Amino acid sequence: MKPSDFQKTVQCRFDSCLKKVVRHVVKDYQQELKRRKNNEIPFCELPDIIVGKLAVSDEYDSDYTFFRVCGVDVRVFDDELAEALKQLSDRNRENLLMYYFLEMNDTEIAKIQNISRAGVYKNRYRALEHLKQNMRKE
Repeated sequence: MKPSDFQKTVQCRFDSCLKKVVRHVVKDYQQELKRRKNNEIPFCELPDIIVGKLAVSDEYDSDYTFFRVCGVDVRVFDDELAEALKQLSDRNRENLLMYYFLEMNDTEIAKIQNISRAGVYKNRYRALEHLKQNMRKE
């Protein structure tokens, strides 16, 4: 049985409409790919500095060594540094921790330790030399 002219016309219109839809779907897909190419960057192409800023790491108290200075707990992450600090005298350890971790100046440290400002500087210098020697040994 042969299709009538009406059926052929309907079939041709349907085919034409279907082709338009497929063409537009492909065009939309290509535009989306172009948009992604222009606006998105894969993680593998990001510089390490940016990836480092995006990264999140958990911190636990067990990862740190704590030193109590001026009523404040100072956390030291590096185990080597913590061990070297433990080998210093209390005054020298406190001097270094107040200066580098609590960001106190020599005058403030001198008032707390009841010594001169020059004494604070000399103690810190000797403590750093001692730290350097201890860390080179290990």
